[in-house]
Amino acid sequence: MIKEQRPDAVVVLFWHIPWPNPEIFSICPYYKEILKGMLACDIVGFHTQFHCNNFLDTANRLLENRIDTEKFSVVMNGHETFIRPFPISVGGYTHTEVEAAAVYAKEKLCPAYGLEGIKTGVGVDRIDYTKGIVERITALNRFFEKYPEQKGRFTFIQIGAPSRTNIKKYNELINEIDAEVDKINLAYGTENWKPFIYIKKHLSYSEILPFYTMADLCIVSSLHDGMNLVAKEFVSAKKDNDGVLILSSFAGASRELEEALIINPYSAEEFADAIYSGLEMDIDERKRRMESMREVVGEGNVYKWAGSIIDEIALITGKNQ
Repeated sequence: MIKEQRPDAVVVLFWHIPWPNPEIFSICPYYKEILKGMLACDIVGFHTQFHCNNFLDTANRLLENRIDTEKFSVVMNGHETFIRPFPISVGGYTHTEVEAAAVYAKEKLCPAYGLEGIKTGVGVDRIDYTKGIVERITALNRFFEKYPEQKGRFTFIQIGAPSRTNIKKYNELINEIDAEVDKINLAYGTENWKPFIYIKKHLSYSEILPFYTMADLCIVSSLHDGMNLVAKEFVSAKKDNDGVLILSSFAGASRELEEALIINPYSAEEFADAIYSGLEMDIDERKRRMESMREVVGEGNVYKWAGSIIDEIALITGKNQ
């Protein structure tokens, strides 16, 4: 529609979620219409090169077109669409924001949740089956079972924002998570300590920051994720370079944050061991890993992401003039 009205307009589409392989995408009854609509754009962006590769393979297998492997583009009906990776990021927290949040965490959050002298982990997610929250609780169960000395010494805090509650499957997931949280607290908790604190509500960006600052580790256990900005937010919040990120290999962020402890969220054993390794990691290694990840997030921030898209527009329009 845009091209019909303004054929001179440059149209860019950024696809935020993962792109599957052709076999999976072809399940969709409207796959041809979706692909044709996308290929009417001048640039189609994804978070990772892997998803770009999947898209090119999909277009090649499911539509009549020509793939230019040198330019990484698709030519269909005389129109060329460039496929590019644009890994999204965060703007980052300021030192003032982090310092204020750290004070709030120490003076308010720790006493409120009984966390003085206890190591903590944090997870921040929309309640969705792709986020691996049930798998996370399963791993924590295995962690406390395998490392009983950690009872009373470590608490995991899950911030979960309910979403799509009008859909039956999402309500079932919410109920399942509620039940699993009750089980782990009943199995390992004591009168004065809970292994799992569940904050089931939406918190703002600034409300989440104190949890990042006080957490010794952050868990991102996505089963499938285009990027996952929680991983980058946590890294941005660690101005003291001290903290451990446990990150699913199925999140796009794992392609950039290589100094995280990369895990398969489906493997409870591997996952539990990573939690233990994160808690027992010496401070020099923690700081080395976090400093490296902060450099990646700092250099590849959201402004660079936006700028890289604009640069690509300038590049292709310059070629076409």
